[in-house]
Amino acid sequence: MGETKKKPYYKSDTCEVSRMENETGDGISTAFRVFPGIYLLHSDFHMQECPTVKSEDADILWLDFCREGRVEWEISKDKYVYLESGNYVIDIRAGRKFTLHFPMGHYHGISLRIHMKEANQALTDFIKGVNIDVYTIRDKFLSEGQPFITKGNEIIHHIFEEIEQVPWDSSGEYYKIKVLEILFQLKNMERPKEQIERPYFVKQQVEIVKEIRDFITASPEQHYTMEELSKRFEIPVSSLKRCFKGVYGTAIYSFMRSYRMDMAGHLLAETGETVAAIAAEVGYTNCSKFSEAFKEATGMTPIDYRKFKSHRE
Repeated sequence: MGETKKKPYYKSDTCEVSRMENETGDGISTAFRVFPGIYLLHSDFHMQECPTVKSEDADILWLDFCREGRVEWEISKDKYVYLESGNYVIDIRAGRKFTLHFPMGHYHGISLRIHMKEANQALTDFIKGVNIDVYTIRDKFLSEGQPFITKGNEIIHHIFEEIEQVPWDSSGEYYKIKVLEILFQLKNMERPKEQIERPYFVKQQVEIVKEIRDFITASPEQHYTMEELSKRFEIPVSSLKRCFKGVYGTAIYSFMRSYRMDMAGHLLAETGETVAAIAAEVGYTNCSKFSEAFKEATGMTPIDYRKFKSHRE
């Protein structure tokens, strides 16, 4: 991956918007200073990967909520898990610099960056007589010395959804209320006895699966069996199935079906190619079978889809 450039887009006393760009795509990161020491960040990325910034500050607590998409998270050296919509992770990133990978090519999330010492003082000053100790929250969830990953409970999930719906230019006081609600929830909830039972994947397998994904999407007109891919990339079929679904959230055949339909939709909307030609490009020798599959995926026949797109323009 080439260099990722961070370009300032907007800045005020309480808000900073930056644009991230690299060869895999771009994204927008919006950071709000909600309280002294507490920042709320919106991430909207349409890219494959983005590096994090290394910090040696162990006093910063992170809470990252995945609203849409998938994100690869390094839980220890060369071991990864994958967050999906509705999951969140609590973590201390001190001394670590890693690259966030977005297997689906997009990620939309909300994060809290909490500078704990400063935040504790600010919360004490803001609400007299109410004790929210961020260090206690840290110790509760990170007692095992690794990132805590789980499904957001319904209340926390709902709070993040409410945050997402408020226009950023009118959100100052509202964000204070919502951040306090999140911290109260974390303070009062019991730590789940077990995190989500999710498999982790080693770096070697993840890299092979990503190579397979690049290989099969480069030639969507071809149909490869699991055995052929297993032999070509020297990975057992069982490991291929398990790891591919872990990284991309779906079985390899379902992934390719969606990829082919997305590609066909793009070609129908952006080119004048015949339906038969497009069907062949995405691996269908029978035009009727393609039309059936496309209608099942989009609710429209290829011809109706093309008309719909042309009328919208």
